[in-house]
Amino acid sequence: MGSGIRSTLSRPYNIAILVMALAMVWINFSHHNWTRDRVIEWDVKSYYAYLPAVFIYNDLSLEFLDEDPEKFGDLIWPVTTPTGKRALITTMGMSVLYSPFFFLAHAYASLTGWEADGYSIPYRFALNFSTLFYLLAGLYFLKKVLLRYFSPGIATFTLVAVVMGTNLLYYATHEAAMTHGFSFALIALFLCLTVRFYDKPGSVRQLMLLGFLAGFITLVRPTNIIILLLFFLWGVDSMSALRNRIGYYLQKPGLVGVMALFFILAWVPQFIYWKQVSGMFFYFTYGEEGGGFFWGNPQIANILVSYKKGWFVYTPLMLFAFAGIFLLPWRLKGLPDALRGAFLPILVFKLLNIYILSSWWAWWFGGGFGLRAFIDSYAIMALPMAAVFSLAAKQPEKWRKAAFGVFVLLILFNNFQIHQYRRGAIHYWWMNKEAYWETFLRRKPTERYWELITIPDYEKARKGIYVAIDPKETKEDESPEAESKPAAAGDAADPDTIVSVSRDEYGPEEREKRILEIEQRLRDDPEMAEFIREKAREANVPADTMFRRDALWYYERGEY
Repeated sequence: MGSGIRSTLSRPYNIAILVMALAMVWINFSHHNWTRDRVIEWDVKSYYAYLPAVFIYNDLSLEFLDEDPEKFGDLIWPVTTPTGKRALITTMGMSVLYSPFFFLAHAYASLTGWEADGYSIPYRFALNFSTLFYLLAGLYFLKKVLLRYFSPGIATFTLVAVVMGTNLLYYATHEAAMTHGFSFALIALFLCLTVRFYDKPGSVRQLMLLGFLAGFITLVRPTNIIILLLFFLWGVDSMSALRNRIGYYLQKPGLVGVMALFFILAWVPQFIYWKQVSGMFFYFTYGEEGGGFFWGNPQIANILVSYKKGWFVYTPLMLFAFAGIFLLPWRLKGLPDALRGAFLPILVFKLLNIYILSSWWAWWFGGGFGLRAFIDSYAIMALPMAAVFSLAAKQPEKWRKAAFGVFVLLILFNNFQIHQYRRGAIHYWWMNKEAYWETFLRRKPTERYWELITIPDYEKARKGIYVAIDPKETKEDESPEAESKPAAAGDAADPDTIVSVSRDEYGPEEREKRILEIEQRLRDDPEMAEFIREKAREANVPADTMFRRDALWYYERGEY
């Protein structure tokens, strides 16, 4: 047994996974977000809320929110359905993934004297580290796929690049409870099972598992339903192969039926929940927020190359992965022939993925580092990325060293940009060309940077119109009354339209510190906090967003 363990650990890809796991544990303990209430925030509040609602408060109708509005006002963000009932805006897939860690945390809190309310430190600690468990599982399955086509060295370098060279690292540590690391792992498993299925097609048991897994992937993040295209097209490398694949499933509709049945089975609990809260088995909760998809106005250039959130700008290593897709069908030295059958499914998946995500009204996907919605597909993109690495490895020594020098430099650059983001030199959603180059290769933001960032007009974006607000123009248009009171929801003096820059004597770090102090005072004032929450409900935005807006509003005026 000892020799088997030593043999396993001596393999480069296993060593790489172990070292990355230790690095991520170190990062987690460095930021210790669970002690600062920085885990169950933003979208995670909705993903997670099913668990405490069902297993602690025994009330999925969310009536318990009224019992302590001061406590729960910012912890859960429900919407009101046409029946007048409250509903959680997200699907329950993430709660299922969180659940083993939730139960461990609940048992620990109950036995050790922590408040067993679902939101104390043990729960936040458990959620923060749950991602690491799933991510390591995803890397294990991705490793198995890579080793089918590439050498151990290329597989190892690809695993390192996918984690350490992309924003997956950030979302596996600093905002670990978000969906992306989990979806990465699920899709890596789906890819592995798909490759295995086509070794010997026709296994009903494998189709049951693939159908249920595809349904669950979609339950976690509905736009990932296009993963089914990857399955049905896998291995198709010619028109005749495509005709044969279509004919195969037409002749065996029972196989498709089994897969569809188990896909739906994964959604049954969600359908039951929606029926209870809305009267409908399928209920688009995001419709209550406004916005939606604008299929005729996809922001493809913006989502790929804009300075605001462009995928290739903030995760440049993925430009090589995307280009690598087009290497797959060619017979090139270093590329196995078996990869030719990966070209069509990966190309179709990725093009549709880009189109769907760029059609969402908030194509930048809110605050975050880089274009986080693409992280889900990184296991798929690992194959064309590895193809680029493999091709580079077969070049003459001079070019090989130059190529891998660039790859390593981009991995290091990704880590530097994460550092910039953590220090505010890359803004979470207000970047533009001028602001990007103002802080390029700078560890901290400059004074001028705060004058350059621009604010998107969210109300217009919800209608598919993408413009930025000029803060200077807005200030000139303010009424005298706006100077003396915080903006009400929908007012022309809405803080979101006037917050922009630091025009005072404070540096960026002191500025952020003072804004956070103001925000905390607003939260600690019961009357003001209730006013802001009511304003958030009227404006149909999260309470956290409104607290931040008003804190910025007061800061700009030197008040509160």
